[in-house]
Amino acid sequence: TIILDGPNYLRWSSAMTSFLKGKKLWRIVTGDKPAPVKRPDETDDSFADRPEDWDSTNHRILTWFTNTSVPSVNMHFSRFDLAKEAWDFLASRYTSADLAHQYQLVSTLNQLRQESGQSIDEFHSQMSYYWGLLSVSEPKWHSLSESISEETRRLSITSQQSPFIIAATSSAPPHRSDNSRRPRCTHCHRIGHTVKTCYDIVGRPLGKSTGLKNAAATTTAPSGSESSSQIHQLSTADIEALLNQVMSRTGSSAMSVTSGNT
Repeated sequence: TIILDGPNYLRWSSAMTSFLKGKKLWRIVTGDKPAPVKRPDETDDSFADRPEDWDSTNHRILTWFTNTSVPSVNMHFSRFDLAKEAWDFLASRYTSADLAHQYQLVSTLNQLRQESGQSIDEFHSQMSYYWGLLSVSEPKWHSLSESISEETRRLSITSQQSPFIIAATSSAPPHRSDNSRRPRCTHCHRIGHTVKTCYDIVGRPLGKSTGLKNAAATTTAPSGSESSSQIHQLSTADIEALLNQVMSRTGSSAMSVTSGNT
């Protein structure tokens, strides 16, 4: 008799399953044969014995569970009235670490060696026993099939939603930068500066990298006649501002030269 102590649950459950099937009681443990229900054409006297017989068998199975397990395991059975509840409890408690148990079985198989004096048949039986435990701990094919079906259904739903997501994204208006509040030069008509600081008029400071903007300005620079016509279109206030800008720069340069010569 195998005594359930926790780590040997797979071995115990395999032996107990065979025992219950041999007694034709396995369907009570699986729940396929629940407690009887009174039929419409059945009298109270004839029905009274059926639930009692079923309950007697159910508690007999619970007693077998208790007698084939250590106290630290069977102490949990007192809160169960059904053999199915106790069976499901053991399954959920001792199969939650399947990966660890499988690793232990594989390690045992790798370390298994034929001992001195041990026959081939005995060694083969020992190996077959561990291989059987390892096969029992593997996931059922129907569970794997259900997982694959669920993943396929999820991917199908996602692929059906993708065109709507793409359409909604493409229909969104493009983002445009707000240039209405940025200054515009009345000379070169570029955005980002005014005529007072336009490099085409006041010149680019020394050491200032031209970059792509200068290349674009060179490419789109107006001809001499167009430039002179645009200068003639400047207002009096713009010309005065330019003169002040030039005079201030000239005065600063003269001051620096004078101070350098003293």
